[in-house]
Amino acid sequence: MDCYFIRYGFAGKKLSHPNRDYNRNLTPHGKKEIAKIAKSLKTLNIKINYIFTSPLPRAYQTSTIIAKENNLENKIDILDSLKPGGERKDLYNSISNVEITSSVLIIGHEPYLTDMISDIISISELSNKSSKKSTTKKININLKKAGLSKIKILSTFPTPKGELRWLLTPRLLRKLSMH
Repeated sequence: MDCYFIRYGFAGKKLSHPNRDYNRNLTPHGKKEIAKIAKSLKTLNIKINYIFTSPLPRAYQTSTIIAKENNLENKIDILDSLKPGGERKDLYNSISNVEITSSVLIIGHEPYLTDMISDIISISELSNKSSKKSTTKKININLKKAGLSKIKILSTFPTPKGELRWLLTPRLLRKLSMH
């Protein structure tokens, strides 16, 4: 399974009041940027079967722009597990219910997405041969707003594990949309 992760587009500065920040929308600039990135998905010949999105407006707006450009309007699943503070195990269950031959676009927030990417591509190893304790090497990923990454999921049990295939910056994605 291929999992693509995208951080929502530009939504202005974070607001100090949690309720107002929760309802922040994409700015006109953010909508244009995501429209270009949606075109980049076509340029890269990325075939998406499902879109999982956070219910927050800026993430959902990102998903609808991408879905419209790629004829996926009826493929959007809004998951509470993708909102800030959501339960990652619930998202992992959603991923494990997808056919292994499918591809999923996951749209969410920071630091949730990069923590999840790091978990999926981390390597666990035994700390020493006499101990049965394992250590996990965390990978530091920086997923910019409107950045896109691809992970090849190799296993979904007990949690998804996979390989990072690429990480694209918004700037590169915008350039791809011009082709």
